[in-house]
Amino acid sequence: MTTKPEQTFPDANIQLRDARPDDKIHLLLWDNPDENELVRTAVYNNAKRTNYRENLLQRINQGEYFLALHHDLDRELQAIKSMCFGVNEKVILLENLDCLITYLQVHSGSKITLFWNNLEKARKLEKLLWIVLPHQLAPKNWSEERIKRISSG
Repeated sequence: MTTKPEQTFPDANIQLRDARPDDKIHLLLWDNPDENELVRTAVYNNAKRTNYRENLLQRINQGEYFLALHHDLDRELQAIKSMCFGVNEKVILLENLDCLITYLQVHSGSKITLFWNNLEKARKLEKLLWIVLPHQLAPKNWSEERIKRISSG
């Protein structure tokens, strides 16, 4: 497996809109992008920025005492897919999924592998979905054709 060279920002605009396959999930590995870099990337790619953490907070039942995301991975996967529906932009930039990834790594043992496998196999998405994650949270066996690595410095 060969690794692709990292782009250094802000020297180059980050091209996301022409990624293939366009009905599957892609990873944008980027440590600590600042707000201006994310805005610039979204504008350049005509992308909608979506925040997993905010979406999760909207979906939480206030009557529940515990947040047991590892017991309902299908619901979380469906929530991620649903962020692609009813959006005018061609590209979705999903931010803050690192909170779920970290949670699964700590609470569920092998369920993180199941989650990554299901996420990688997800298809027929209505929009091109890019998940912004720090490099260290990337799955080891994700297809290199669906990863873009950005150096933050």
